[in-house]
Amino acid sequence: MGELHLFVYCERIKREYDVEIIVGNPTVNYRETIGSRAKFNYLHKKQSGGAGQYAKVIGYVEPINDDITDPEANMSNVFKNATEGQNIPNEYVPAIEKAFHEFCKKGPKTGYPVVGMRYVLTDG
Repeated sequence: MGELHLFVYCERIKREYDVEIIVGNPTVNYRETIGSRAKFNYLHKKQSGGAGQYAKVIGYVEPINDDITDPEANMSNVFKNATEGQNIPNEYVPAIEKAFHEFCKKGPKTGYPVVGMRYVLTDG
């Protein structure tokens, strides 16, 4: 609905119910998403004395297009662990999932939440 529709409803509430209402400026809830499947292969190396840090994650992200008729179904994000064998120890997978969901809170383009994305971890 547009701003004019909201103004009309406010006037109707005042007139029909004889109630004084306080109205603020309308806000828009923007969201970000991805348009197509993209592969990633990220290597993290950090040496600052001591043992240092080393990690590698491989996989892809893709849009969720399961049900186009229901836009609310695409408002979430899905993490899928598709690793085979013991390349990534099982105790590290929850940290990778947590980092994915943390990223989705603030998108890279405009800073709005990222929705409708599936993250598939294939190797590491």
